[in-house]
Amino acid sequence: MHRTRFAILFAMLALPALLAGRAEAAPQLLGLVASNGMPTPLQCQSGVCGGFFSSFCLQQYRPAPLIHTEYRLAPPGGLTLVVTRADSTRLRLPAEGLVTIRSEIDFSSVTISIAEARLKGLGAVSAAIEVAPLTSILPVPVAGDATPQSGEEIALATGKLRQLAQKSFENSGERRDEARLATLLVNSLPAEEPKTAAGRAAVWNKALTLAAGQKLDPAAVANASKTYKACGVTADMNADLDLKLCLQLRQTDLMSRFNRDFWDSTGGS
Repeated sequence: MHRTRFAILFAMLALPALLAGRAEAAPQLLGLVASNGMPTPLQCQSGVCGGFFSSFCLQQYRPAPLIHTEYRLAPPGGLTLVVTRADSTRLRLPAEGLVTIRSEIDFSSVTISIAEARLKGLGAVSAAIEVAPLTSILPVPVAGDATPQSGEEIALATGKLRQLAQKSFENSGERRDEARLATLLVNSLPAEEPKTAAGRAAVWNKALTLAAGQKLDPAAVANASKTYKACGVTADMNADLDLKLCLQLRQTDLMSRFNRDFWDSTGGS
């Protein structure tokens, strides 16, 4: 992608967040796409272990979050930290109070992270986060909010609307499965992105291994493969856009489409 086109695309994605900042109001409550048996592995770098997760807007009338806006869990649903130890035993812990949740790109993605030292204290050699069905997250209140989230708003978003969203965002389907694979590819990339065909093939195979328990739409796998290869070509040609960001932008595009379809199906309520 040409540098100017990339700058324009990124600005378009960032616009709702900039407007949110000007509104000085609490941002949207978000839903997290359930793992459905496919926990997201955490990667560690500079003392922090984290992962990239798909999210969606549950309050169309509120502004999208600024990048790195902090969120917390809202009932029902939940997050589970799955720790694997050196002896292959697994420990499952409620993640609330252990992890930090921050918005990433607009309303379409978040990062969930935990201090590497905390994982080592649990004896972890690897860790993953499992998102339960019907999981929603609330923006952490900040001083000076002009219009903080009300109890009625929260109840509607985490109740009726979250239940309606389950079908739109979490059921299998070509584009939904493609978004799942894009997210898995982002989480499968090492800190030093592979430059060779063999290295990139290894990342693709790792993502498919993580998705092995899922019945993915064959067309979704084919679409994701094409996107991954195209992102590799783009990354080779443009130093401003690496594999990770290219895949994140594709995931953002897909989640934005689902969100538009979701609000159209609810009459925009």
